[in-house]
Amino acid sequence: MKFGHVFKETLKNEGFPPAWVESAISYSQLKKCINRLTTELAAVGLTPTTLGALLKHVEDYNAATAVEDEPRPFEYILSEQPGPGSDALAHGRAARKPFHPKLLFHVSEATGELLSATLDEDTRKKLQMLAVESGISDRRVFEEPDADRKSLACHETTHVPRPGNGAPRQRPGCRTVEIPLTSDSEFFAKLAAELSGLEALQARERRDMHTQIEALGKQVAKLTDPDHRSNRKILAVWRQIFQAYVESGIFFGTTEQDHTAHDADKATVRFHEFANKIASTGLVDKLKKPENVRALNTFMNINREILQGLRFGEINRMAMMKILKKFDKQTALGVKASFPAKIEYPEFSEHLAKAVCAEVNTQILAHVPQIDDYSCPMCMDLKWRPVKLRCGHTFCIRCLIVMQNEKQHKCPLCREPTVVDANSDNLDLALAEFLKKWFPDEVKAKQKYNERMAGIDEYGEVYDGKCMVM
Repeated sequence: MKFGHVFKETLKNEGFPPAWVESAISYSQLKKCINRLTTELAAVGLTPTTLGALLKHVEDYNAATAVEDEPRPFEYILSEQPGPGSDALAHGRAARKPFHPKLLFHVSEATGELLSATLDEDTRKKLQMLAVESGISDRRVFEEPDADRKSLACHETTHVPRPGNGAPRQRPGCRTVEIPLTSDSEFFAKLAAELSGLEALQARERRDMHTQIEALGKQVAKLTDPDHRSNRKILAVWRQIFQAYVESGIFFGTTEQDHTAHDADKATVRFHEFANKIASTGLVDKLKKPENVRALNTFMNINREILQGLRFGEINRMAMMKILKKFDKQTALGVKASFPAKIEYPEFSEHLAKAVCAEVNTQILAHVPQIDDYSCPMCMDLKWRPVKLRCGHTFCIRCLIVMQNEKQHKCPLCREPTVVDANSDNLDLALAEFLKKWFPDEVKAKQKYNERMAGIDEYGEVYDGKCMVM
């Protein structure tokens, strides 16, 4: 199936909002521009086969060690048209400078003959006629900018410029003629305008999602506030949901083997795994109150919107690359490699998803502290009765006592001699109260464990934590 049909069906059937579809790259309209351009080129004898051979000559010269003065017959240049507002554009990408492409050929100043161009007779005659008639307004000849020179000059570089580079330098003794084309300018102007539209869409979506995320963050903070007794049981449920979300690494890998941004397909698989996990473990069922269910649904919908943005961005980027490939195939002008370098495509996966995921972390997940953020670096469990050393590192009290009993005087993290002089004054009472408030079940479990281990230290392995009066 041809890409144009696939692109159209994807936009139609994947549930993208109408405003998104209207902002998508108009693949079929750009194809029509290409068809008109091939007609314009054919009118002067430049079929794709002919142009391909000529421009290959340029590429071959680039790759070879050649004499500097060897004639170079053809160049296709993509240059941005300078104009008002360029300073504003330098500080943002809300608009783009229009492209003004040029197809140039070089001829002898004296005879108007093409230089080193292997052409059929019909094409040669048509191009020579353009050179001879270059005074006609729509067939421009580039004047040598040096006022002391009276002759026309063709462009010269120390190497043959590749298609897409800026205007080359001049070389005396020849004339540079621009082949009059309009459809290529129309093609690039349309494509650049549509990329600007995608950027504007991305900015609007980010603002809208920021509003949603901010509102949900406030709601989650209210639902999980441990100062309200009714929230204490549900707090643990939200913590487990968010912990599963972080571990799923939906949009960005969190392991050494996978630490890159995920594409839409991979992120969708990860999202479904997360949804299935919290459903199969009964976490969703524990959110019995309607306000908790609504909050979870909003959270899931935000992630679905991010996935949809990823998919929309990827299919449009593919449309851009495919239409440039088609442009090259039908015209042989070779812009696919140079155009993306001249115009930054709005990367939904790198920009929108990354920005939104960062907001999810700071505005939603941060309202529910995770136990991993308060684990002792020695026992990897919750810091019960945390002790903060002079060096700033914090351990649970049992781990500190064990280090002191084993004459380990240096902090295991920074190697400063701060363990030896730690005492009851180093207890971090504020952190202890925080942990008791946010992790009540874990604090009780850790306290019970420490009491049992203290008994074993004193009475041996036979100690079982029970007190019996004989």
